Amino acid sequence: MKGLKFSFCKKDSREELEFTMYCLVVVCVSCLLFCLARNLLLGMRLLEEPAGGGLVRMLPENVTLVVLAVCSVLIYRIQRYVQRGQVFTKRNSDLIMWIGLVLELNGIAQMVMNACWAERPFSNTVPMVFLLLGVFFLFIACLFKVGIRMQEEQDLTV
Repeated sequence: MKGLKFSFCKKDSREELEFTMYCLVVVCVSCLLFCLARNLLLGMRLLEEPAGGGLVRMLPENVTLVVLAVCSVLIYRIQRYVQRGQVFTKRNSDLIMWIGLVLELNGIAQMVMNACWAERPFSNTVPMVFLLLGVFFLFIACLFKVGIRMQEEQDLTV
């Protein structure tokens, strides 16, 4: 065990960071395409059904689709800044904060829609996932801001 070297920890950390960011973008785009395909299938099924509460059933997924689109754009912007070498900046922490806020708002909106329109109003697992993800992103953004502040203070000392 003593002779093992972990090359991913020491070598080309910038390339690893860029690879991770590309993976995040791919995951966001995949989720976006999945939600879009699901909405299209649901819309086609609703066209075959007689008039009813079809739009109410599509609304939560459409809200999530918009949230995924916004998060995908924000993550893409972060990825662009990372490519330029701007990793631990206030701009990136603000973008992470926006991702957290958007996810939180989606979780709250999903809970309200489930409470108002769902057949089983106490089925709040999906909104809870969005709320927890939003809290996680907000926590990471706060850590970024603390780290940036510590770095600025260290740069000011001689």
